[in-house]
Amino acid sequence: MRVSAVLRALLAAVLLLPAPGSAAAEADPWAGAARTPGKVGAIAAKMMEEAWLVPGGPGPDGKPALLKARVFRPAGAGPFKVAIINHGSPASADKRPTMAVPAYRAASEWFVGRGYMVVVPQRRGYGDNGRWAETYGACGNPDYAGAGKAGADDILAVTDYVRGLPMVRKDRVLLVGQSAGGFGVIATAQRNPDGVFAVLNFAGGRGGHQGPKADQVCSPDRLVAAARGFGAGAKPPSLWLYAKNDTYFEPALSQRMAEAYRAAGGKAEYLLLPAFKSDGHEIFGSADGRALWTGPVGEFLKRLE
Repeated sequence: MRVSAVLRALLAAVLLLPAPGSAAAEADPWAGAARTPGKVGAIAAKMMEEAWLVPGGPGPDGKPALLKARVFRPAGAGPFKVAIINHGSPASADKRPTMAVPAYRAASEWFVGRGYMVVVPQRRGYGDNGRWAETYGACGNPDYAGAGKAGADDILAVTDYVRGLPMVRKDRVLLVGQSAGGFGVIATAQRNPDGVFAVLNFAGGRGGHQGPKADQVCSPDRLVAAARGFGAGAKPPSLWLYAKNDTYFEPALSQRMAEAYRAAGGKAEYLLLPAFKSDGHEIFGSADGRALWTGPVGEFLKRLE
C-alpha cells in the first residue's frame, strides 16, 4: 500500500508539470514592461525573436499609443533592410481583444534569410492595445477609406520609429500586409512615407465574411472606391497577391480593386495565385503557403532592393 501511494503521488506530480516549452508559450514577455518604446525582452534564440514596444497612432490622450510588436533579426549588427508585417482582422469583433501578438514565423524566416529585420506590430484595438481605431461602421454604409487611414496611422508611426533605429537602413523599408493589414499598407502607400521602397499586399481588403451566413463582403463597390482613393498620388511600387479560392475577396473583386488603384495613378502589379487548401485567404500566414508566393515576391523585390 505504501508503494502504491508513493507511485500515485509521483504520477500526480508528473501530470501537474507543464509540457516542455509550454511555460515559454504561456509567458507574456510584454507584461510589466516599462511604457517606453524599444526592446522589452527576448522570446526565442531562433531568428533573434524579441518583444518590443513601438509607437502607433494616437491613443485616447492624443499621444502615440504603444503597440506590442515581435521583432526578428538576422545575425550581425546591420544596418538591415526592414520588413514591417501588418496583420489581418478577425471577421468577428469579439475575437479582436483576445488576439495574440502575431508572428508570421514562416514568412518572417524568409525575409530574415534575405537580410531583413522583421517587425510585426499589433495595431490599436487588437489584443489589449486599447480602443479599436479601424471601425468602418455599418455593413450597408461602410467607411472603408476611414478604416484604412486609421490602420495607416499605426503603420506610418511604426515606420517612422523603425527608420530611426541604428540597425536599420532608412531607405529600405518594405511594407507587408495581410487582409486588413494589406488594406492598411495600401492606404499607407498613398502618404508616400519616407524610406518605403515597396509594398506587398497579401489578400488585402475589409468587410469580408459578413452577412447571415458569414459569406458576404459588405458593400464591395465601396471597397473598390476606397482602393481607387488610395491609388491617387501613391508612388511606391506594390505587388498585390490573392489566391483563386480566397473566401473573403473573390478574384473578380480583388482584380477590380487593383484596377481601380492603378486607374487613380497607383503602381500595382496584380498576381492571382493558385488555390490554396480550403481558403486561399490564409496563404501568407501558413507555412505551407510560403512556397506559392516566395518566387514571385523574390523576383519583384530583386528589381527594387
